[in-house]
Amino acid sequence: MVTPLFIPVRGGTEVHVYNLSKWLVRMGDQVTVHTTRDTYESRRSLPRVDEIEGIKVIRRNRIWRTSDPIVHLHNLGKLRSTWNLYTTFVLTLGLRKVVFTPHHSLTIDRGRGATLAARLMMRGVKVVIAVSDWEKEEMVRRGVPSYKIRVIPNGVEDEAFTFPRERTSTSRPYLLFLARIYRAKRQDVAIEALQHLPEVELVVAGQVQDREYLQSLKRRASELGLAERVKFVIDVDQRTKYTLIDSSLAVVLTSEVEADGLAIKEAMARGKPVIVSNKAALPYLVGPENGFVVSDPTELAEAASKLLHNERLVAEMGENNAKKALEWKWEAVAKRVRALYGELES
Repeated sequence: MVTPLFIPVRGGTEVHVYNLSKWLVRMGDQVTVHTTRDTYESRRSLPRVDEIEGIKVIRRNRIWRTSDPIVHLHNLGKLRSTWNLYTTFVLTLGLRKVVFTPHHSLTIDRGRGATLAARLMMRGVKVVIAVSDWEKEEMVRRGVPSYKIRVIPNGVEDEAFTFPRERTSTSRPYLLFLARIYRAKRQDVAIEALQHLPEVELVVAGQVQDREYLQSLKRRASELGLAERVKFVIDVDQRTKYTLIDSSLAVVLTSEVEADGLAIKEAMARGKPVIVSNKAALPYLVGPENGFVVSDPTELAEAASKLLHNERLVAEMGENNAKKALEWKWEAVAKRVRALYGELES
């Protein structure tokens, strides 16, 4: 596995690589994760060698090589660095068994240089894994050969299904926005919606990738007189995350770009209604039976209001989501990826 960042960083890509690797190890495979020593906010701060649940982790600075029989690249567009540039080209030259999961990095306009680099890299990639039908459609539209693409969804980690339900009492019902604090995630949309929901609070939870954006969110909440009703919870652990989901009215994600929407899948596994933007892959996950698709703060507020005043609707949507989420268990997803590796080795 090759990924620019890895655990303890817990964005969507990092959690994906961790869970896929963990399940492959459980199935008897040897897995090495090659990554950098970086986090969102620091460089070269992590140990060079580590082992996490049987996964060997090697954190490298720049130039490196591997003799692994299958190389699975993940989201090399996440960080613009010498490490990524080297990895993109050297590991795809002369190797026949290269798999690439872009995690939507091939669906974003990054300029002519990045587009050319992606096309050159694709020559050395045997299979591209799209995590949703939307991502596949976008990649084909941007020139990725359709015959190279397989759709295998993101899995949902085991704890989302097994962790005991734990609700905490709160002074007001709240919406939970669970995502990296980063401009493209658009937490500001939920803050704007809160103006129309005087009975509701907003909890913004996740790791900080853009500290300036975090400060702008706090300023906007203050400008709107909402500072007391907008709570920020930074770097949540697993228990806190699931308690926040369980205790919420609904989980919200209004990103500009999502190849799959892992936080929404986790909320669905916990039996919660969800509210998402009408962008990218999110509308593919949500319909009238399990949540709401919205285009602006006003529609978000209207959706939350319907849930606030209709307990039966909350229960029905939650039940539908819990059933739907069963198809995303990581064991099943890892088996599909492992079968793909087997095809490449045969």
